[in-house]
Amino acid sequence: MTQEQYIRAVQIDNRIGELERVKDEIKQTTKHRLWYAHNSGEFGSSWSLVPEWTMRNISEILDKHDLMIRQEIDEEIEKLKKEIEKL
Repeated sequence: MTQEQYIRAVQIDNRIGELERVKDEIKQTTKHRLWYAHNSGEFGSSWSLVPEWTMRNISEILDKHDLMIRQEIDEEIEKLKKEIEKL
């Protein structure tokens, strides 16, 4: 394995770890929901969530995209694992 391949393998492993941590954090779908937030601070340090009663109006749309995001995370993990195998 070349130095470049090794560096790439470490990068891939780090990314897989990040994605696995996200998956673990959001594994309970009933306790997580996509949400919008707005920045009310001057330097991006004061984010506020849009009220639940507003978000309820698009909950089905958000839930659909939540499933798509979860699937995309799984697909990226598999793609990265295949890339490591090729190295």
